[in-house]
Amino acid sequence: MMMSQDLMSLAVRFANTHLGLGAQLAAVALDADIGDDDDGGDEGYQVANGVAVISVHGPLVPRANSVNLCQTMTSYESINQQLAAALADDCVSQIVFDIDSGGGAVTGAFECASKVAASTKPTTAIVNYSAYSAAYLIASACDTISISQTGGVGSIGVIAEHVDYSKANENAGISITTVFRGDNKNNMTPNAPLDDRSLAMLNQMVDSSYQAFVNFVATNRGLDPQAVINTQAGLYKGAHAIAAGLADTYEDPQHALKSVVMAAASNMPQFLRIENQTPEIQSQNNLKLRAKALKMKF
Repeated sequence: MMMSQDLMSLAVRFANTHLGLGAQLAAVALDADIGDDDDGGDEGYQVANGVAVISVHGPLVPRANSVNLCQTMTSYESINQQLAAALADDCVSQIVFDIDSGGGAVTGAFECASKVAASTKPTTAIVNYSAYSAAYLIASACDTISISQTGGVGSIGVIAEHVDYSKANENAGISITTVFRGDNKNNMTPNAPLDDRSLAMLNQMVDSSYQAFVNFVATNRGLDPQAVINTQAGLYKGAHAIAAGLADTYEDPQHALKSVVMAAASNMPQFLRIENQTPEIQSQNNLKLRAKALKMKF
């Protein structure tokens, strides 16, 4: 998985204590903080002045029906669907990704980001106020990344952990017998210390994911891969993100969105512009422009 270390630990604890799944914490992850948000990211995009706004909030999961373990989530499936709809929508000329996420599952992340990179319409990522790990993977696929003073991007690194419950099981008087076929079937079991075979597999997973992450960001941001590696999974705020080549413009999320919308409006017929629509249409299209999602956070 590509998510923050804290979220990964919480998910495993929930699965073990509430669902009885015996989950193991041996997942590829990117270390970063998770953005706090009370809005969902799967409700569909909003459009005003030809700009579609797609929310990317909270932990990122592969499918829309994934279990919400602890907070608002956005699925790659939903992002893909909204992007496809926006690309096919004749009323949409530009696409904005409103991002406040610390990352999520590796499954589906690169496929989703690749679709964003292949967009035939201009794309902008507005960091509102975090785009870390897998969320930055998506942001890096956009034509432009906007960041504010306290907005953060980066965490271009990979982390994997294995939790060994064998001592805890022993102290609890629990004895586990495992029968399996296939030498790798029981790799990274949480019921035994990590053996050499499992460690080698885990390292291969980390290396593969990290190289793919570095190459994707380098390609889409026009950076040398070594420059991306040199970030060493650091978190970059505001102007420092721009100096590192990880973002492009410096403005708060509200102004960033307004700039995109106003620029798009200049190319629209007069009768379609928000200012020339009835109050009812304005309330439906303008106020839904992620006004709630783009609220200030302290």
